[in-house]
Amino acid sequence: MFTYAMMAVFIAFFAAQYKDFDLTRFQAYPWRVADGEVWRLLTATFLHGSIFHILFNIILFFRFSTVVDNWLGPWGALLAYVLFASSSNAMQLLVSNGNSVIGASGVVYGLFGFLWVMSRRRDDAADAASKYIVESLLIWLGICAVINLFGGNIGNAAHIWGLAVGWLAGQAMVARKKRRALFIAAFVIAWALPIALSQRPVWERTLAYLPSLGRGYERAVPVESRKAREDPDRQARPGTFP
Repeated sequence: MFTYAMMAVFIAFFAAQYKDFDLTRFQAYPWRVADGEVWRLLTATFLHGSIFHILFNIILFFRFSTVVDNWLGPWGALLAYVLFASSSNAMQLLVSNGNSVIGASGVVYGLFGFLWVMSRRRDDAADAASKYIVESLLIWLGICAVINLFGGNIGNAAHIWGLAVGWLAGQAMVARKKRRALFIAAFVIAWALPIALSQRPVWERTLAYLPSLGRGYERAVPVESRKAREDPDRQARPGTFP
């Protein structure tokens, strides 16, 4: 139920992007999230930038989420979605250079990382995270990195961080009792850290002192500039979305 519901949300929002609906309220702008609008880290996953973007996410989301949905139930799948979405998108914002964040790719990689580990214990997870899928998604990470080096705007930080958080979640599930507490702690820290750092009070006392990251996270934007950059009439349609 959860998987099909989320796929319906993806399609509905993608259709709305072609119309005159104001969807800026769902995008994760750095300055908005920095001011406490953390819910945007989740709603940003409803939006996609192109046909390829949404097809990539829907196909893999269905493949992975169905397994989690059948195993943990809709509420467990929803919890996994929220955890992977919030942490991966927060990490992407920290290196976004002022760009807003959209897309559920971080969730897809989070589910992938989780099932990759669980494939040691469950046949359905092994089928979903097969050797071919593992190789393909890891190669895609490298391709995205190369594209970004040449001026691309792919959210590869969300991909990598989602994968890491999902992998840790899986390890926390399968680890032996003596090591389980360690993996649970590592998962909680990895999930919470980028969300905390994306908040203005925390960021200004930590990453703001690092010049490279200080320039990369545009947490403070003048009101006039905010209005212009969040103007619905200036939002690109799918195919030209950032």
